[in-house]
Amino acid sequence: MAAGQELAADVDGQWLFRHGDLVLGPVSGNHIVEKLKTGELTPESLLALAGERDFHPMKDVEPFKVHVALAEARARVDAAVLVEREKNRKRMMVLGGVAGGLALVLGSGGLYLARNAAVHGWFGEEEFEGIEMEAPVIRVAQARPDDEELFDYPIPGAVKPKQGDVGGGKPATPGGGKPTAVASVDRKPPRPSGNVATDPDGMQVAQQFDQSAINRVVAGNKSTLFRCLKEEAARSPGLAARIPLEFVIGNDGRVNKLWVDNPQFKKGPLYDCLFTELQKWPFRAYEGERATVGLSFTLGPKKG
Repeated sequence: MAAGQELAADVDGQWLFRHGDLVLGPVSGNHIVEKLKTGELTPESLLALAGERDFHPMKDVEPFKVHVALAEARARVDAAVLVEREKNRKRMMVLGGVAGGLALVLGSGGLYLARNAAVHGWFGEEEFEGIEMEAPVIRVAQARPDDEELFDYPIPGAVKPKQGDVGGGKPATPGGGKPTAVASVDRKPPRPSGNVATDPDGMQVAQQFDQSAINRVVAGNKSTLFRCLKEEAARSPGLAARIPLEFVIGNDGRVNKLWVDNPQFKKGPLYDCLFTELQKWPFRAYEGERATVGLSFTLGPKKG
């Protein structure tokens, strides 16, 4: 058989191949192709038809030339992918180093900015224009007497009630009219907030709620109450009122009591909305005396 005819033999024939000094086979042409794909054989590996003595590099054997070309193309693609991956790895290392440096430089400043934005409500205030909230007042929870016993909620310009008016008479207001906002009063003097409180007998009472943590929760969730107030303003066009409220945080971290100290909103849709939202606020569970939080909202156009 002529050499050209041998080289032109079909790949499906039986083939011998050299592996070092060893001659292996015969194996099918498809088996040779699989070994080429896995890298066990290369385009330089020597092949011969079974029964022949002359071996030729696979790249020069006609039936395998197309398979060699495909294998070389795959090798070039794999090499390009590896190069690109290495470039990306180095690029990510550089970017990671830059980001780490920026984090070290800006980290404390960024945290300070984010904290103040959350506490002071720098984000999203335009949505609730016309609603203002005073800073929260946190103290130890005290028993509230029946709602019939009222006193003036501290409103700038209001006339304080006389000594005998608390509990029995109605509170005095400018012009002798009905107060715009009232709150229940406890006969006991309020206890100072903090880690230790002093009761009326001078005894120290341990408090274990964290005022800073409570303030953070209020700052992060107050917009939910703003939405309730916005809905109330939509129900009552032209509404202008001050709405003080006070809620108790149970030892399990859930709000379990709410007072809205404005006669117009002691019950109704606004009260229900406020209470529903407050019960979702994620306060921490704690031990010791319960905490109350006082908030005051003003609805209406901003003055000045």
